[in-house]
Amino acid sequence: MTFQQQRIVEEKRIQSLSGLDLAAILRVLDQNWTELAGAEPLPREARNWIRELQSVRNRWAHAPAGGLNSTDAYRDADTLKRFLYVINADDALLNRVEEFKRATLARMASQTEVLAASTQGSTQTALPAESPAPAPKSAQKFSVGELLCLRSNPNAVFPVLEVLPSVEAETRYRVFENGARQVYYESQLQALDDPAESHKVLTATELSAMLSAVQLSSPSASTLYSLNSGRVRFVPYQYRPIFKLIRADRPRLLVADEVGVGKTIEAGLILKELQARSDIKSVLIICPKALVAERKWELEMKRFDEHFVAFDGSLLRHCIKETHLSGEWPAQYEKAILPTSLFDGDLLFGKPGKGKSRDLGLLELDPSPKFDLVIVDEAHHIRNADTFLHQAVRYFCG
Repeated sequence: MTFQQQRIVEEKRIQSLSGLDLAAILRVLDQNWTELAGAEPLPREARNWIRELQSVRNRWAHAPAGGLNSTDAYRDADTLKRFLYVINADDALLNRVEEFKRATLARMASQTEVLAASTQGSTQTALPAESPAPAPKSAQKFSVGELLCLRSNPNAVFPVLEVLPSVEAETRYRVFENGARQVYYESQLQALDDPAESHKVLTATELSAMLSAVQLSSPSASTLYSLNSGRVRFVPYQYRPIFKLIRADRPRLLVADEVGVGKTIEAGLILKELQARSDIKSVLIICPKALVAERKWELEMKRFDEHFVAFDGSLLRHCIKETHLSGEWPAQYEKAILPTSLFDGDLLFGKPGKGKSRDLGLLELDPSPKFDLVIVDEAHHIRNADTFLHQAVRYFCG
């Protein structure tokens, strides 16, 4: 709980959840969601409703004297009902929320009709006496307040707020969907009691082929393409960094889990997922020298059928020389493991000397070596920007 909530609990000596107010209960549910979802079959979206309800509670606790507008009130009541349904609230409470929603919806519809009548009256006043009567409105299939759904998605149900008729074009309807106002054409909508349109019945093979085609045509941020790509035990939390990375605007991620929970495995899972989504070939792993000697990364990556070469000083200088001569990093070493102990001043800026006897520095390469993915283990060692290691990692990441 927040500091203030903890202080109230201590002062009032509250010993159970029943003594907490709504704000504190929502906070407890949110902070302990992982444990609760493991004990009860709660839908994933319910946590979003809990977080929304925290904002709802704050909005209603500080509502203006005239109350909230009807749109916000309807949205808040809809969120509340979804959450109450998940926790199996009693029917009496659910009915009270539903009655409130219907009353709010009726108020929204009446406000829309009053506004439309007011606008129509002012328009008629502005017309000169000799102006012809306006063209008759097109016939409308649905009315204000009626519950409709999308023909393409019958599960998307919403009420009609306003009819937008047109003489030349198709009639449109302004509806209240997912907490916002949307406009649809009449051909896109259908009444809830309309008979379902006939659909083609697919075999299991046809359905599988269709779903595969849809997923492959546009990689989704909610779907994993490499779920069984490694010989590792399935641990759900190890996939959380993957979702965080593929949904990020910039492909940068800091994995800061505790020691021994599988950060190396998470890095391998990320590598396979990125390979499934794009052309990831060259990968650079930078880690402490002790981990290179223990072959930790080399062996762990073999679980994912990825073969890396551990570098020493002479091999790294060979690759620097080849990159300078050919303009690109040697293809046979495109998956490399570099120990952090190699990065010193001579490696970055070159050894003193003249002509061909001089060893070129890493930062002097033009063009610089390009890696599709850079993994830095024990990243806290590069926090000091004045060190050679920090400059080298920044160089490769750039």
